[in-house]
Amino acid sequence: MNRLVVKYFLFMLSGICTLAQAQVTFTGTTSDDAFLATGSPTNPKGTDLTGANYGAAGVLAIAPAASTNGEFQSVLKFNLSAVTNLFNASYGPNWAISGISLELTGNFATAGVQPDNLMFSPISGGNFVIEWMADDNWLEGIGRPNTPTTDGVTYDSLFTQLASAHEILCTNTYLPPGNNVHLTWALPLKTNLVNDITSGGAVSFRLYAADDHINYLFNSHNFGNGNEPLLHVTAMPLLKILSGNFTNGVFRLVGIGGIDALYQIQASADFSTTNWQTLGTATADGAGTIRFDDLTATNYTQRYYRLTQ
Repeated sequence: MNRLVVKYFLFMLSGICTLAQAQVTFTGTTSDDAFLATGSPTNPKGTDLTGANYGAAGVLAIAPAASTNGEFQSVLKFNLSAVTNLFNASYGPNWAISGISLELTGNFATAGVQPDNLMFSPISGGNFVIEWMADDNWLEGIGRPNTPTTDGVTYDSLFTQLASAHEILCTNTYLPPGNNVHLTWALPLKTNLVNDITSGGAVSFRLYAADDHINYLFNSHNFGNGNEPLLHVTAMPLLKILSGNFTNGVFRLVGIGGIDALYQIQASADFSTTNWQTLGTATADGAGTIRFDDLTATNYTQRYYRLTQ
C-alpha cells in the first residue's frame, strides 16, 4: 500500500503548478536616459542633429522620421542591482518574476499642445515600440537642446549598441491623457529581459515610433518632478512540491515556498475532482522549506497532494 501511495504521489508532482500568492514589487527610476534626434530642415535646432547628445534635456521624446522636426528616439537605463537583494530577502532564492512594467509621465501630454521648446512637434497620439537592448555601455551625457554635447549617446552612436542583441518587447498605442497623467506600459516576460533583470545589473530600453503619427513627450529623471520614468518589477515565491516519502510509517511531504509563509496542505483521492480536503497547515522555514506529515496516508491506495496559500 505504501508503495502505491508514493507512486501516485510522484505522478502528481509532475503536474504541480505555482499558485498565486503574496508578491513583492521593486520600483526604480532611470540611472541614465536621453533622447536622440535626427533634425530636419524645419527643426529650429538644426538640419542634422544625429551627432548631438541630449542626455540632460529633462525630457524624452518619440516621433517618426516623417515628423516635421525629424525623428526622435529615447533610451532608458535602469540600475537593478537591488532587485535580487529585495527578492532574496523576501523569499530566499526561490522566486520568479511575475510582472514588469514601465511607467512614463509628461508635463506636455495633451493632444495638439505645442511644447515650450519648438524643436518638438505638437503632441499627438500613435503607436510606439519598446525594445530591450543587451548593450548597456552607453552614457547619458550632459547635452541640452540649447547646448548639445558629444559626451554621451547620440542618434549615430546608438547603432553601436544595436550591434549587440536587442529584441522588440511590445508595440503600444499612445493616446495623450492630459498633462501629468501617469501611464503604465506592461512588458511581456520575455526570456532575454527576465534573465537580464535577474542578473542584477543594468537593463536598457529603446523607444521609437511605430507609425507616422506619434509625438510623445515624457519627463526624464533629470526633470522628474514626480514624473520621472519608473520601472516596476514584481516577483512571487515559487511554490513547488519536492518529494514525498514514508519514514517509520509516516508519509512526509516536502515542498519549497516563501520564507516564513503559511501554506495549506490539501489532498484528494481523485485528481479530477474539485473537492480537495485540507489536511492541515505548515509554515516554511528560513530557507523556504515546507514539511508536513500526513498521518492518514496509509488509509489510501492512492492520494494526490497540492500546496496552496
